[in-house]
Amino acid sequence: MFETAKPFLLSLALGLMLGIERERAFHGEHEEAAQGVRTFALIALLGTLAAHLSVPAIAAVLASFVVALSIAVYLRPAGPGVHPAGATTEVAAAATFALGYLAHGEPRLAAMLGVIVLAILWSKQKIHRFAHEGLTDPEVDAGLTFLVIALVVLPLLPDRTVDPWNLFNPARLWLLFVLIAGVGFAGYIAVRALGPARGLAVAGFAAGLVSSTAATLSLSRRARTEPAAAGSLAVGVVLANVASAVAQLLVVAIVNAPLFGRSAALLGAPIAVGAAGSFAAAWWLERSGAARPDASFRLVNPLELKPSLAMAAAFAVVLAVSAVASRMFGAAGVIATAALVGTTDVHAATLAAATLERAGTIGATDALMAFLVAFLVNMAVKVAIVAVTGGRRLATLAAPPLIAMAAAAGAAFLVLSR
Repeated sequence: MFETAKPFLLSLALGLMLGIERERAFHGEHEEAAQGVRTFALIALLGTLAAHLSVPAIAAVLASFVVALSIAVYLRPAGPGVHPAGATTEVAAAATFALGYLAHGEPRLAAMLGVIVLAILWSKQKIHRFAHEGLTDPEVDAGLTFLVIALVVLPLLPDRTVDPWNLFNPARLWLLFVLIAGVGFAGYIAVRALGPARGLAVAGFAAGLVSSTAATLSLSRRARTEPAAAGSLAVGVVLANVASAVAQLLVVAIVNAPLFGRSAALLGAPIAVGAAGSFAAAWWLERSGAARPDASFRLVNPLELKPSLAMAAAFAVVLAVSAVASRMFGAAGVIATAALVGTTDVHAATLAAATLERAGTIGATDALMAFLVAFLVNMAVKVAIVAVTGGRRLATLAAPPLIAMAAAAGAAFLVLSR
């Protein structure tokens, strides 16, 4: 009996949850929501009942009833005690019916989607404010550009290698570019949305997804003018580089999934060291009452046309150079290329080594060595940026955890190569 009742209980909870949010949305406006807690709960139960009966005709009738009710409420003349025209509540009611229907067969999916719907409804003011004030026209254009390259260009590319060496798969390379650019754009928007008061720990990680080098340089420059905030700035620097290592793992997962396990062990060590040290430092800074600078960053939008094309071209060029180097000098050529490329970007070097390992040109240990060399060189560059640009105070605080991350990666490689 309880197993039969479980989907109904879930749908009831979802309906109550969404209904409470809708009633609270009208609280203080001297208006009563036409569809509130009781209505939403009943609509959710109707959806589950329709699925339980397994009669398509009855399900269609109940769904039509909910839609007709929503339309009638939407078209209801505005007046005293009636909420003004707006389709959000009515659409939410239809979604509640669908969630109730889904709860019968896919309860976990229904619960997840229910929480997402609740979050969207609850965040009304923030979403509207961000849409109108938080985004600039160039950022909206960049978002549209991302949709074009992800949903229009990607499906048109051939999903096979097109060169004699079986290296260049246009669809896979473009997918990697789309995901890296998308992660960077998400980090860019996160930095913009967080605002200056959310803390450098979160903003530093988000900025690292855009460009860990740019974030490190920006924070180091601020240390010169805000020496009292060096502790918080150091936390931001370290987390920016943790984010870069996370993105490096994403590259391996896309390009060479079989190598992901060993790569996760290699890069997971510095990620864990950097994250643990950063959050411990952030906790100590919070307890000690140290200066908390705003979390503002000046970053280039990664989806502007020129940076996007430069990123895509860099991936292709580094892959081609690494392929030539591997044929001329073997694995040593790939590792040397990774060291050279790692001075500016670890992701292109990771892409090349992972692709060549998948093609059988180099071994797995050689690919891991290339990942490690690119990571170590990149860490050395970041330490130099901190020391030269940020000054002694920031270098004293940020360099040790960066060096510890490099040491953790080295130790992990020694364990993996045994």
